[in-house]
Amino acid sequence: MSVLNDCVALVRIDSQNPGALEHACATWLEERLRRAEITASRRETADGRPNLVAAVPGTGQAPRLVLLAHMDTVPVGEGWSIGPLSGTVRDGAVWGRGAADMKAGLAVAIAVLESLSAGPPSPGDVMLCATADEEGPDMAGIHALVAEGIVGEGDQVLALEPTGLRLRLAQVGLRWLEVKVRGRMAHGGRAHRDGIDANHLAALMAVELKRRFPSLTREHELLGPARITCSGLRGGVAVNVVPASCTLTLDARIVPPLLPEDAERFTRQVAADVCAGFPGSTFELRRLGAARPPVVADESCPLVRGLRRAYRAETGRPLEHGGEDGHEAYTDASMVAALTGSRSCTVWGPGHPSQAHAADEHVTIAELETAQRVVTRLAR
Repeated sequence: MSVLNDCVALVRIDSQNPGALEHACATWLEERLRRAEITASRRETADGRPNLVAAVPGTGQAPRLVLLAHMDTVPVGEGWSIGPLSGTVRDGAVWGRGAADMKAGLAVAIAVLESLSAGPPSPGDVMLCATADEEGPDMAGIHALVAEGIVGEGDQVLALEPTGLRLRLAQVGLRWLEVKVRGRMAHGGRAHRDGIDANHLAALMAVELKRRFPSLTREHELLGPARITCSGLRGGVAVNVVPASCTLTLDARIVPPLLPEDAERFTRQVAADVCAGFPGSTFELRRLGAARPPVVADESCPLVRGLRRAYRAETGRPLEHGGEDGHEAYTDASMVAALTGSRSCTVWGPGHPSQAHAADEHVTIAELETAQRVVTRLAR
């Protein structure tokens, strides 16, 4: 099997999250590795969803290289001009949901393990962790692998996410929050006497957060400014009724030295300030999903140095980083760094970041094949 054939086969497996999830993908991968005479172990998360772990042993002269590739995809969505689970090969690319994010990276990891298992041992063990729930709010798959000690601080961790073959040294952090605002219901005609408009209060909070959040810290050289999005505002029961409650959801993107708790603390203060101006109003703040602090890899770690050497050897060009390479995304590698304190976790892989979560998602065959060669050389 070639890396192209594996990518096509994987795209044709429905692993939408939420939706079909990862079971069929894990079963296919387990059988694919078995045919390559590579043993894989299935490890369930707390939700009963499978991670799959496989390794090719090395000589022990170098740190272990861990290749991360999640099996789930975001939902198909709308706007496709081609079958989203067709795995169509056209115009030098593979098309379909997950083609870039990130079944291309998973296909590359399979090819690397297969190549290593058929040749002399590499200096260090090379492990593939095919994870569940990367696209979910809790990232349950990688949390389980770190909790079990399968992946740890001493590993060199590479997520083969779509970066357009540009190195992603830093990844922005995030904190998802929900603010539930309580006002007082009243007749619309008596709003000025009896009511407290919860929608109005939530809107004031959103405006104030949007205005002040970027000034929490200076702009980061790689990650840009801190920013916040009001991703949802839901309230009201009828056009002539003052709304008694409103739910505001927020997506806060944070850069060093900020941490998720800083975003939470600031949001709580803004909400309290707004409610103070409307006696009788209250609010509740709730965290959504896992905390995701920003992370920055050490440019001198073996993984980054090795990846630069391997890329130059295979392409004749220096490995670029920065630019439009998806620093805004949070990956399993980011979470390993956050949970373990490691600075040897980074992201590099085939597929342009703009293809992730988009209609007509695709990855070029040229990037697939280049990634396979580079990562194989990195491992060796």
